[in-house]
Amino acid sequence: MTTGATRTDLDYHGSHLPRGSFARSLFDNQLIRMSDRGGASQLIGDAWSEVVARELEDWVGVAIPSERPALASSRVAAVHRLDTMPGVAARASKIGLKNPDFVVFALREGHPLIVAVDAKFLVETARAEQVSAETMRLLFEHDPHLIELLPDRDPEARYADGLFLAPDYSLTHAMFQRKVGHRRMTVSPHDVVLTDVGAREMFGRAASEAVMDRLIAIDDAAFPVWESLLAAQYYFRLERAVAGLDVESRKPLLGAAEIVVSEDALLTQIGERALGVSSAWELVLEWDRDVEIVRRQRQALHQVIGSPLSSAELRELSDDLLDRLEIEPRPSRNRVRKALGARFTADVLALVDVIEPPVADFSTELQRVAEVAREVGSRYESDIREIVGQIILDLAGEGQVAE
Repeated sequence: MTTGATRTDLDYHGSHLPRGSFARSLFDNQLIRMSDRGGASQLIGDAWSEVVARELEDWVGVAIPSERPALASSRVAAVHRLDTMPGVAARASKIGLKNPDFVVFALREGHPLIVAVDAKFLVETARAEQVSAETMRLLFEHDPHLIELLPDRDPEARYADGLFLAPDYSLTHAMFQRKVGHRRMTVSPHDVVLTDVGAREMFGRAASEAVMDRLIAIDDAAFPVWESLLAAQYYFRLERAVAGLDVESRKPLLGAAEIVVSEDALLTQIGERALGVSSAWELVLEWDRDVEIVRRQRQALHQVIGSPLSSAELRELSDDLLDRLEIEPRPSRNRVRKALGARFTADVLALVDVIEPPVADFSTELQRVAEVAREVGSRYESDIREIVGQIILDLAGEGQVAE
């Protein structure tokens, strides 16, 4: 199935890959979209943050591994993790900033030094402003919870431009050489500390190794996938795409239900679907086409439910109520719209019950739901002002609690 000799994971090419190589296939928009329905990007980010957290534990008591003059002769005193600290991201967002994942306290020439460190599995997504000295200064000035972390609140503490930790593998190096990627690189190798991680350590805990192995076997690729972080990443995304498709195919068309992904069930479905396909990617594409029918049915049901007010009607009513109620801060029109839609859908659902796929006669079911939605809508007409007013008060109350 390969087309030419293979030397490294970057050199490997195969007709079974969406874009012919592991590196380019990882940037295939369709693969990214389908795998992210199974939580791929989030799981990769979480797994890499754990790897970086363990790496930073080894920094304590030693010099920061950077050749930057501003960090030279510094010795790490403590590391604090910000990405799991409640409220940090929200408070940073309020002042238009994005917090780094970690903050390092070090000593340099007897003076306290504050350095941001951010975990980036894809180094092309790194942006220097996220770890800049100015960003950290603003975050600490505006967040009393971060100030509490400062050792003795030393007024002599200095801020230095921070660093990114990225995996030391072929894709990172290819990005620096601008051979592959979606975005233009905005950081240099001096801004990045490279860290070793094995494929199983990175992906084996975030996905089913058995499902990945089954997908690898379908491709029958003459390549040691588990010895390559790049190749394993591709099959991890395929595994997440499969898991996402399984959930989508069984999720109710209307209403909610707990969907549990079973490794055995996935392996059974893959075995059945593997017959007649030439690659794991083709299997995923065919599965996605089957699930598209379910997606369209789900969308059609939500469309016939609709909303008791048009966008223009709701805008006029909510603006009038917001002026009369004099609420500050005012909940956005979008939040009011979503809350009204959720309430209306819940009232319709209470009468039609949960609808699970497959539906034998979908047209009849669609008509039934539409009739119930019209009935509920007529009940809303006389009380719509009170309903929207209560929604606004509830949203305002949530805002007060959030503060």
